Amino acid sequence: MQHRQEIGLTDEQNIAIRQVLRNASSRFNELQWQMEDEMETMNKMTKASAVDEQKVMAELDKILNIEREVKRTQLLVSVRIKNKLTAEQQTKLQELRHKPPQR
Repeated sequence: MQHRQEIGLTDEQNIAIRQVLRNASSRFNELQWQMEDEMETMNKMTKASAVDEQKVMAELDKILNIEREVKRTQLLVSVRIKNKLTAEQQTKLQELRHKPPQR
């Protein structure tokens, strides 16, 4: 986390946030593999001379569900990290993010 010292992140918060990020990274990798598998399946299905519309649409639903899970996980990571911070730390972090970079 970029501003951990400026916001006074405790060791406990740092450990908890790192765990959230480790779990999310593992989940993102898993979802990426699933997405690649489903995209490969979709590609094979649509290359056929005659395409089964129902099967293609079912495959699309699988892909969209994976994308939904990626977005859900991204939001969940943000929420979990925010919930590890105190109100003061959240305010300070917002100020730091909106502050122009110094040279």
